[in-house]
Amino acid sequence: MIGFKNMILMIGGSLCAWMCGCDDNDDIVPVPYENVDRIAVLVVDDATNTFEGGGVYHYNTLNPTFNLKVEEVPANDAGYITVLFEEGNEIIYYATQFLNYDGAIVKPNPFVDASHFNKVDTEDFLEFPVNAIALTSESTDGVEQKWAVIQNDWFIRKGAELKGDNKVFYFKHQLNKSDNKSIKWVFITKY
Repeated sequence: MIGFKNMILMIGGSLCAWMCGCDDNDDIVPVPYENVDRIAVLVVDDATNTFEGGGVYHYNTLNPTFNLKVEEVPANDAGYITVLFEEGNEIIYYATQFLNYDGAIVKPNPFVDASHFNKVDTEDFLEFPVNAIALTSESTDGVEQKWAVIQNDWFIRKGAELKGDNKVFYFKHQLNKSDNKSIKWVFITKY
């Protein structure tokens, strides 16, 4: 039979361990921000002026430059647009475009919904960069309005903090050339 003294020690010891013990987050160690190439591709719908989502790419190296190459085949019947990250030798955006029916954004794959992207809670507004680079010859009227939709995205803000060769690339892409409601704005940045 357990004595009164032993019972008090067991309850007291358990209570002490419970009150002074580690919480659930003690084993979580924050991952350090690695200085490697990271690229975000963000898509904004023109008709609704909403951020739809996009994709994020990570590379194991840090390149001193950030260059994109675009190939666009106009949609006389069927066409496409590709954006190649030259230093990583990878297509980071690919979409089809058609004359009389809707094309599709094929890459980034998976296309991550906007709800999975973090917003920065801040009162300041990040102006559209004066050195932003248009990748196609489409009209860029209204780009500042589309930028306003994503300017508080974490990837955009992180990219704005980078010094050196950080650039913002953008273009307007129409998935269905006969329907003005299928226009997408694509913004690409390194962060």
